[in-house]
Amino acid sequence: MVSVYDVAYPIVTFIVFAILTIPTFRLIRKTKHETALSLVWFALVFACAFAAVANLAIQYYQIPLDQSFVNIPLAATASAPSEVSSAFMIDGISIYMTIIMVAVSATVILYSIFYINPSKRPSERYFAIMLLLVAALIGAVCAGDLLTLFIFWEAAAAGSSFLMLYKKNRQSLNATLKYIVMIVIASAFIVFGLSLVYGITGTLNFWAVKDALMVLTDKSLLILAFIFIAAGYAIEAAIVPFHFWLPDAYNAAPASSSAFLSALVDQGSYYVLIRVLIFILTPTAVLDWRLMLAFMAAFTMIVGNMFALIQNNVKVLIGNICVADVGYNLVAMASIVPGVAGAVTLGLQGNLYFFLIGGITTALSFMAVGIMNHYGFKTLKDFAGIGRRLPYTSFALLIAALSFAGVPPLGGFIAKYLVFTAAIEADFAWLAVIGVIMSVVQTAYLFRLINVMYAKKPKDETRIKEPLKLLIPIFILVGAIIILGLFPSIVLDPIQHAVNQFPFMP
Repeated sequence: MVSVYDVAYPIVTFIVFAILTIPTFRLIRKTKHETALSLVWFALVFACAFAAVANLAIQYYQIPLDQSFVNIPLAATASAPSEVSSAFMIDGISIYMTIIMVAVSATVILYSIFYINPSKRPSERYFAIMLLLVAALIGAVCAGDLLTLFIFWEAAAAGSSFLMLYKKNRQSLNATLKYIVMIVIASAFIVFGLSLVYGITGTLNFWAVKDALMVLTDKSLLILAFIFIAAGYAIEAAIVPFHFWLPDAYNAAPASSSAFLSALVDQGSYYVLIRVLIFILTPTAVLDWRLMLAFMAAFTMIVGNMFALIQNNVKVLIGNICVADVGYNLVAMASIVPGVAGAVTLGLQGNLYFFLIGGITTALSFMAVGIMNHYGFKTLKDFAGIGRRLPYTSFALLIAALSFAGVPPLGGFIAKYLVFTAAIEADFAWLAVIGVIMSVVQTAYLFRLINVMYAKKPKDETRIKEPLKLLIPIFILVGAIIILGLFPSIVLDPIQHAVNQFPFMP
């Protein structure tokens, strides 16, 4: 049986190690082996974290499928019984997201150790914030009520600003201020929407809210609450037209920060939308929002790809691909139709698989471009012939570009196949057509980048010595993209457990 301690164990592990990281790094800095000792420290951190997550997964998978929505009240009293109290909730999606977040964060932090010099201040705070962000994200995916979800998710969103600001230059300050303003506005919208939901239902517990909304006759106030909550999370997820902060923020941040934020915080925003839209405002039983989300998906795909098409700065180009990926994920989300078995299976599989592949691919892209930026290569013109000068890094970026474009047999192909097939199953064939057209556009500008990298002649053909330490985490992600493309069942089989839970949704 899953207890509150099983859920709290991985969260507390990251918080404790985050606090200890600051004094530990100050001691490490006094030695002559900063990098080696930093690796040992984070090996210990993630050994404990993986043990905590493994314990949670083992405890959870001992539960029968028809009882596998585990609601763990945090403050059940006579005035606030367990049905309406703040709670943790564990299901197949929570376990899947937690495992992925810990695994991907371990790879990104390995890159960060070599990219952000541990001997320089304030690297200890930088790594501590990364660990706190992982803790907050795990708390968000294990939340069982809207208030707990809001607190953990906003903590992650606010903490992200410190990773963006690490360079302390005018560009990063500008981008961070823009991000903070957008997050404050988003938080205000969400809080107002939650207050309306609480006024309607008298609770913020996921299932208590859903039960109350199922029997609600006048839904005008619910629609107003939905608009504010959706607008708030749309800002944080960078859904068009609330996306303008994302490319600037990722361009201004260090490559390690961009990789971390795009792979975890940005991709994790899809979980919030799944939890709120699918599990609480379930169409069509509570509120049918699918058509609205389908239009938002179409606009997000179009705008993200069109802005990427005209970009000259490669890092900004990848930032706009992140926006387009939001649109592809929304296609899968709009295609999850309870009651239509094929649409539920493909939609949820597509969304959760895209979360992993999209996160890995964007992280890989920012990592590779980070090395190239270090040597002064930033624009398409600078990238001319870079495949000859930085062959290993260029190959990694090539794999990321082909995965973004959906070229088989890489992971991105399977992700897009699931997403577009789900849209067709859910009678959104027009949305699938738009997605395919935008994928063709995406392929065009990515192949332009590949052509510049490999077909153009560089001004200087001298080969640059590549940092082998940074290539280790990069090629871990390259391997993951290739393996998950060839053997998608590695991920799709665990996802199937979450899909099978739909008949047992409260």
